[in-house]
Amino acid sequence: MEADNNIAIMQTTLDTNGFADDERTFLILQLQTEIMEKIAAIQESVRNAVINRQWTDFESLLRTMNRYGDQFQELEAERAVLFAGFLEHEEGPETKRDADFYTLVSRLPEEERRGLAELYRNLKLRTLKVRMANESLVSYLGEAKTTVDSFLDAACPDRKNRFYSRWGAKVPTDMRSMVINHSL
Repeated sequence: MEADNNIAIMQTTLDTNGFADDERTFLILQLQTEIMEKIAAIQESVRNAVINRQWTDFESLLRTMNRYGDQFQELEAERAVLFAGFLEHEEGPETKRDADFYTLVSRLPEEERRGLAELYRNLKLRTLKVRMANESLVSYLGEAKTTVDSFLDAACPDRKNRFYSRWGAKVPTDMRSMVINHSL
């Protein structure tokens, strides 16, 4: 909770216009990095909950992760506006879409360039780690679903038959109870 308060304080600081654009960019990248760390921690908790089948706090974890994702998106939109404004101010609106982060940072003094580039690289690395962990969890869930579906197809092959009424609407099949012998 203390870290959430720090993020809220930093966002309030961002709302003031007392910072130069490069300082605002630095603060935004710091906030995004902190949020990505929190998302990674929550994602690890979600993965552990799924693997260990602990569903008690699952929904609250997902809500928290979504809230952090929304905060990250807001910061990303603000960062994009800052970059677009910086480019427009420096060269004009026609070059705005061709520049990337490192093109923008190359115009800054050496010390600021190093700090921003390091923050940006850390953010990219954390984002990649979260994306890879998410893809592995989705893959695990897909494999688990396939395994359960194939088991149910073998145990009750007629469960996928579709029945239709005379009007063409699907009629639910009779899902009778299955008794599974322990010797399977």
